[in-house]
Amino acid sequence: MNVLSKIIKKRKTKDDYFISLDIGVEVVKALVLHLDQNEDKVYVLGFGSVQQQVGNMKGSDIQDDSGVILTCKKAISKAVAMTDVKPKKVIIGINGEFTMGMAMKMEYQRNDSKSKIDTEEIKDIISTMQKDILEKIKNKMKKEHDVKKKIKITSADIVDISIDGYRVMSPIGFKGSKIEFNMFNSFLYSYRFDIIKKIAKELQLTLLDVISESYAVAMSIGAQDNTEFNAILVDVGGKTTNVAIVHDGNVEDVVTFNIGGRAFTKSLSNELGISMEEAEKLKIKYSENKVDKDMEGKIKEIFAYDCDVLFAGIEISLKEFSSSNLLPVQIILYGGGSQLFHINEIINKPFLKKDLSFLSKTKIKFVNVDDIINVVDKTDKVKGYQYINSMSLANFVLDSEDVDSNSVNVILRDLIRKNY
Repeated sequence: MNVLSKIIKKRKTKDDYFISLDIGVEVVKALVLHLDQNEDKVYVLGFGSVQQQVGNMKGSDIQDDSGVILTCKKAISKAVAMTDVKPKKVIIGINGEFTMGMAMKMEYQRNDSKSKIDTEEIKDIISTMQKDILEKIKNKMKKEHDVKKKIKITSADIVDISIDGYRVMSPIGFKGSKIEFNMFNSFLYSYRFDIIKKIAKELQLTLLDVISESYAVAMSIGAQDNTEFNAILVDVGGKTTNVAIVHDGNVEDVVTFNIGGRAFTKSLSNELGISMEEAEKLKIKYSENKVDKDMEGKIKEIFAYDCDVLFAGIEISLKEFSSSNLLPVQIILYGGGSQLFHINEIINKPFLKKDLSFLSKTKIKFVNVDDIINVVDKTDKVKGYQYINSMSLANFVLDSEDVDSNSVNVILRDLIRKNY
């Protein structure tokens, strides 16, 4: 999803209905979508969410694929029950360390700078480039994580193209010697991709894309078509928190650590001697500032340790990013855990700016579903921060169904899908 998509003429397809499936550590969320290519809009017709069963997930990894499949079926059934359609295609997002992403700048030197670039040459360039990218990803994973597992690129997006230093929408038809691509690749370990394929097959759905959700959100709230968009994205989920850095419209990296809203619920349950269900309800009331002053003070004291752990994780993540560049001042919060009361205090601790390289004072923004571009909620009931990821995945349906054979992103997409 990028500036290149604006010049692509879309054609109506026979199958205009899709599922957006956000497989979360705590909750699975499904949307039924209608794609209107004439209007360049995606409409949400139905939605459903179902809590993961104990043992389905371990960290951000799928532990019981049968259990996850059952939960996905229930979420999709809820969404489909609100409509009169049965979609056959699905875009899947899993955040955290399950689905990873990497931004790269790739260069290609042409032998004949005076000839015009045609579709066949671009196909060859992209094929060569993707092989090089896969090797770079493998080497990075081996160096940083000491892993030698097989890697699978599941989706890729060319954000920006230039020829001999001049930015172009598409290289086809131009002359020049050096082509530069700024792109983002979503990837995961091959054994994990096999699980995703199994899930899609069991759901009787055709798998279109598996996308890094942090990237999907970044593109859907500001980075798409905006090379001046800079932000830090903080997705506070149920058991994990993801921190992504966006510089000049490019998602440069995503870091995940294991603490989320569930930790706060558990602390309430342990300290107050109440069930997890009661603790969750109390946490929500606290987040909505609906508890009395005495209880507010007590809960804030209970949450102190978890807040410190959450802050430490965010700070460590940002230190990795700030080693080479100044950090963006805009911090965007989303995810169910972002609704925690006093989270501004967690993010804005005084020593944060002393230890990290911010250009100026940080600005906190909470993103909601209305901020997602190109996606319209026909139900008028998809509310709350927890649907940000699934709504952002819905935005990618626009690009996933482009049919212009001369589009560089369509060529790239088709190349990747052939290897599914």
